[in-house]
Amino acid sequence: MPFELHLNPRKIALFLGIVSLYLAGQSLINEYLLENVLSSETGELAVSLLNLFSVNAEETIPTWYATLLLFVAAMLLAFITLVKSRNKEPYARYWLGLTAIFLYLSMDEGAVIHEIFSDALQARFDTSGYLTFAWVLLFVPLVIIIALLYLRFLFHLPPPTRNLFIIAGLVYVGGAVVVEMVSANRWYVDGGVTFPYLTIATVEELMEMLGVVVFIFALLSYLAVTPATAVIGFASVPETAVAKKHAASWRRLAGAVVAVIVVANLALVSWAMARQSEPVASDPSASPFYRTVSERYAGQGVIILGINEVMEPGSLTAQPIAASLLTLFDDVMVVTLPSTRSSIAFASHDLPFDQEMLAEIVRQSGEEEFTILDITAVRAIADNAAAQP
Repeated sequence: MPFELHLNPRKIALFLGIVSLYLAGQSLINEYLLENVLSSETGELAVSLLNLFSVNAEETIPTWYATLLLFVAAMLLAFITLVKSRNKEPYARYWLGLTAIFLYLSMDEGAVIHEIFSDALQARFDTSGYLTFAWVLLFVPLVIIIALLYLRFLFHLPPPTRNLFIIAGLVYVGGAVVVEMVSANRWYVDGGVTFPYLTIATVEELMEMLGVVVFIFALLSYLAVTPATAVIGFASVPETAVAKKHAASWRRLAGAVVAVIVVANLALVSWAMARQSEPVASDPSASPFYRTVSERYAGQGVIILGINEVMEPGSLTAQPIAASLLTLFDDVMVVTLPSTRSSIAFASHDLPFDQEMLAEIVRQSGEEEFTILDITAVRAIADNAAAQP
């Protein structure tokens, strides 16, 4: 007897949406604590654990989840493509195209491929403001072209599926492009990563995840009414006494999970408040040194990049960053800030200032503990990466 698995599209979409909302909310809580509550003396392990739930960083649980969502959508599209192709139905090639697109998006989400193009475009066109994250210059035309190519296919779909596709696309692209540009401008205005920027970026990531969730719901609903014989059947089944018992068990489990999350966050906030340091008096007239550099050398091709890592020899995470900077730019200087465990990179094909000039700007901004790495020091970090087995 064949094994059958009955899937309820609405319940699956609801579950995936709740997980997306939780991850975005947890990310916002953790980033607020990191940016506004915890001191720079917080241990590296604690910071790493908090960043593990950030939707705005790579190699995190939310990034894995977003990658998984896109991959699931790609696999559902692949199944539909297989059914359409075997039945020799029209528009099979359009389903195949969507499969390829979502498979690429899942790879890009995990491997951050678009950042390669973004850095190159930013260096080439010296973008700023809403176009600081320059990859949108490439993404927007591609979206328009694909949308035009798929218009005929879209109107071929049943109205419920078509409407869900449109909603999913608007939510996903709205986050990936519109909200992304707003966050880019905030990053540019603030001179780097700040909590307002992280808040906007979190909304962007949430919209992308919810857009994919709506798309998965559309695909599952389409499969539920598509005549096809498969090992897995997509349909809801009438509730029986056993089903109701299982539903009650799931509700109890969900309640327990929510309780654990609430208690864990209360404990997290209490711990963070206990470690909160006294506010450090600062000169309100002082401007961040990277803002001064940006204003003083505006229009001279200087690219400013914030790095959540102290660039230093022997650091496994600093090595690939140094190598990437040297690949894209001919001249690089990096200011390391041990107190915040971060660095600011200044890159161009020919920087209009030298190490002494940059050091003077940094000192005038009020920074006392810093180190400036010139192109030779950055190259040494990158060469150390190449020497790794």
